[in-house]
Amino acid sequence: LEGRKLVERATRWLVRSRPRPLDIAAEIAAFAPGAALLADALPELLLGPDRAALEDAARSYADAGVPPELAARVAGVSAVFSALDIVEVAAATGAPLVKVAGVYYALGARLELQWLRDEITALPRDNRWQTLARAALRDELYTVHSALAREALQAGPPDADPEACVEAWQAANEPGVERALQVLTDIRMGGLANLETLSVALREVRNLIHTGTLL
Repeated sequence: LEGRKLVERATRWLVRSRPRPLDIAAEIAAFAPGAALLADALPELLLGPDRAALEDAARSYADAGVPPELAARVAGVSAVFSALDIVEVAAATGAPLVKVAGVYYALGARLELQWLRDEITALPRDNRWQTLARAALRDELYTVHSALAREALQAGPPDADPEACVEAWQAANEPGVERALQVLTDIRMGGLANLETLSVALREVRNLIHTGTLL
């Protein structure tokens, strides 16, 4: 089931994001090496709730009798989806893949994008329109996350580590970051997560993009 969901989401991303007609062999060549590297490095790259969720899932599979290596791999399947955005940002900026991944995940943790993603994923899907609205909101979140990661990469000097890049980016965008985090806090503390409030929250995060990097 996890593998099927990843295939469906990755297929939709490729069809929507890559040049047409889609050259399947070329896309595999472009993305496969980076995706494989990131899949292996996920336990070290993920931060906060995402790392805890991966560890908990792997432990649950292992407790059910799944071999540890397979348990860890399946637990990280959903997180591998972000490899498409990370590889694309690395190709566009020329930055090392591991650095891009570090900035991507550090920025996500700083802006609480994991929480926002999980709340969007939990939205109801009782009919076709709810399902489409949920998918569109989640797709937009990933697009915004990718664009912000690209900006954060450029915020620090070339030799800066991921945390330094994110620190420099946040310092340059402090008022907007505070406003976006306050909106997320208000939604979380009030138990108000729904399509309308999460759309507002995503708009605040989207407003942090300044340099036309949104694809």
